Amino acid sequence: MIRFLLTPLGLLLFVAVASAQTARPLTSAELQSLLANGLSVTSADIEGGRKFTGHVNMERGGRLTGTLNIVGHGQVPLNGTWKVNGAQLCRTLGPVQPEEVCETWLRAGNAKAVTVQVKGEAVSINRWQ
Repeated sequence: MIRFLLTPLGLLLFVAVASAQTARPLTSAELQSLLANGLSVTSADIEGGRKFTGHVNMERGGRLTGTLNIVGHGQVPLNGTWKVNGAQLCRTLGPVQPEEVCETWLRAGNAKAVTVQVKGEAVSINRWQ
């Protein structure tokens, strides 16, 4: 009976570890190429939008505009800046987060989606067309 229960648990652990290992950070060159002409992204928290969703336009030259919909608080217009710093995207999101935050973008298969990490913690999923 215990062996029967441990087999699915072991398989689940193997799949989770394999998935984490396949996610790789975008390099500085990949980020620069992706953002060279600007990029429009939709974003949702790591829980699929239970806390927030958003839409951000990262314009060529480093300007950022968009909206953030915080569950229970409504929609907030965003403005700020972005830049590539090494293998990270550093941005401000005024008025919600005016201090600079640097993100690591991890790709795991889908060419038009990344998991966003801040200080090693997954915080959102970004997608684009």
